[in-house]
Amino acid sequence: MSRLQDRELVVGVTPFEEPNAPLVVALARAGAVGVLDLGRNALRARAALADVHRWWSGGFGVRAPAGCPLSPADLPEQVEMIVCGPGSGWSAAPGRRVLMEVVSVAEARAAVRAGASGLVAKGAEAGGRVGTTSTFVLLQRLLADPEICVPVWAAGGIGPHTAAAAVAGGAAGVVLDAQLSLVAEMELPGEVAAAIRGMDGSETAVVGGHRLFARPGLRTGDPETVANRLGARDLGALPVGQDGALAAPLAARYVTAGGVVAATRTAVIDQLRGAAPSSGGLSVMQGPMTRVSDQAGFAGAVAAAGGVPFLALSLMSGEQAGVLLERTAMLLGQRPWGVGILGFVPPELRQAQLTAVHRARPPYALIAGGRPAQAAPLEEAGIQTMLHVPSPGLLDRFLAEGARRFVFEGRECGGHVGPRASFPLWELQLQRLLSYDDAHGCAAESHVLFAGGIHDERSAAMVAALAAPLVQRGTRVGIVMGTAYLFTEEAVTAGAIQPGFQQAALACERTVLLETAPGHATRCADTPYVRTFTDTRDRLVAAGVPREQMWGELEQLNLGRLRIASKGLRRDGEELVTVDENVQHEDGMVMLGEIATLRHAPTTIAELHTQVTEGAAEFLTTRVAELELDTTPAPRSATPAARPLDVAIVGMAGVFPGAPDLPAFWANVLAGVDAITEVPVDRWDPAVYPGLPGWGGFLPEVPFDALAYGIPPAALASIEP
Repeated sequence: MSRLQDRELVVGVTPFEEPNAPLVVALARAGAVGVLDLGRNALRARAALADVHRWWSGGFGVRAPAGCPLSPADLPEQVEMIVCGPGSGWSAAPGRRVLMEVVSVAEARAAVRAGASGLVAKGAEAGGRVGTTSTFVLLQRLLADPEICVPVWAAGGIGPHTAAAAVAGGAAGVVLDAQLSLVAEMELPGEVAAAIRGMDGSETAVVGGHRLFARPGLRTGDPETVANRLGARDLGALPVGQDGALAAPLAARYVTAGGVVAATRTAVIDQLRGAAPSSGGLSVMQGPMTRVSDQAGFAGAVAAAGGVPFLALSLMSGEQAGVLLERTAMLLGQRPWGVGILGFVPPELRQAQLTAVHRARPPYALIAGGRPAQAAPLEEAGIQTMLHVPSPGLLDRFLAEGARRFVFEGRECGGHVGPRASFPLWELQLQRLLSYDDAHGCAAESHVLFAGGIHDERSAAMVAALAAPLVQRGTRVGIVMGTAYLFTEEAVTAGAIQPGFQQAALACERTVLLETAPGHATRCADTPYVRTFTDTRDRLVAAGVPREQMWGELEQLNLGRLRIASKGLRRDGEELVTVDENVQHEDGMVMLGEIATLRHAPTTIAELHTQVTEGAAEFLTTRVAELELDTTPAPRSATPAARPLDVAIVGMAGVFPGAPDLPAFWANVLAGVDAITEVPVDRWDPAVYPGLPGWGGFLPEVPFDALAYGIPPAALASIEP
């Protein structure tokens, strides 16, 4: 049996840091680990524990949030697993497995030293207490850390497809919570259910170190105050992550908790099995990076190593763009390359750039912040044009407008970032693409690129597993990398960046987001300029500067900072002047993505490409073997051999017209009883509904205590009898 059949592959925690006994029992019955969040109300916690004990005889888990009123001594013997956070006081629980929720490498190392049995890698996109690192990147950091010698589960942004990616990368399993909030076994207040049902992943904010539903008027606060208000009874303090947007589609398709568990398990097995043979076939594209990928020599180095380079036109004039494109076209010849343009630049500048693009006719174009109407003229000219699509709503619209080439870039990337981390974005977009293909059959016409947090064997293998369903339908799939190229020798020798920029990347231990205005954030290394920015912002806030004016001043402050860092140049009037290394270090903004925290040695472009192609294939093959997952196709036979069929009858029951059980039914059969009767008046009145039949077979009333089986009465209409 494959290790993927293990019940710990899927750990389901009751959502919103509140207990829900029916959901725990449903998860346990479905072959997952059901985990009861004990919440912060002792009476509700004890009642839920008693219900689980009454309805389920097997093992289950509990989660102890900050401020939990119970202690390990209050738990029944059935509790086999405890999930808790650092400093909760629950880490010492003899005889029980303790999974520690961690949001950073430092917390993970401390948890291992304290004796944790396993770790839950809780990414920044998850609900409740979070750090700053996404699930995709945090998982990579923990799994690559030699000090982390215990199993790791991924939490945050997890759906069936990203579950396959996490396990492919080395995770022992995945954690679901808010994703289960709309299944049949859940009963939520109407306002909360409506809010979750309408989510698209952009409705959350981090407040006091906790990710919450971002209703209007949400304010920052200290973590303790926020934690005391968490729960599903207060929409303003609802601990829900970006993956809350997965709840509605999962409930609509799979209905019950058991359905979601089965779908997740099936996706993990099928996608790893399907991805293993073709994982080395991902196309590799070097994403356009402003003030970095603007050198023909660098583009030539990427192309020579088998990648597809993209030039970033940014705010270049039409004349500047024309010169760069002409040089690149001459240097690369027949090798593929592309151009990155911004869909929101002033119309006259965009037109000047497009004139240069049409003249050079690169094979590819990528439009950031663009629309299908902007891509159409390029497509007509034979230039395959990709569109950045940062949300499921935009994807639906672009598909309807005929677009078929997309880039899904997660928040982990460098420079200007979107609202969604890679895992929740990729899961949502994949679901939309597959559903659209089910209805329209257009997968073979599509080309999809994944970006944000990809840089080596493990991360590329995870994308291969994630994208396996698209590949199986004929979609062209590839990856886009940007930050990873900053670590290559050619980036410096070709003049894309100065040595000081690469040194800052090599030394990067954390990245930060500089927000000039709501929704306008830039990811960069934590360099001295970050303090300049934050000090300026704090001064403007303290001075009571109007928001629009403050936003404008912060944008102006950022202007030119990337060029200082990457090229060592500063604008002085109409001239560009060279600055020394000290100014470059102090005043430059080093834009890069989260993966900079994972790389601390220079490499070459060829080595990088080998990592994400052949290296990814080898990584995935090894991982599949570790999981004892058979990838050998079943032999085909014209005449399938007959197989003995073992049948275990575990129970028989039935309710029939005129017979409440099987003995009565059999007695009626032997006696020749006709159970067809006139319509009982409590069913329908023939005088009121004259068109309906007046005779039929009708079941008697069936007494059923739903609560005795751990089923909410409201869920009965949605489940099989």
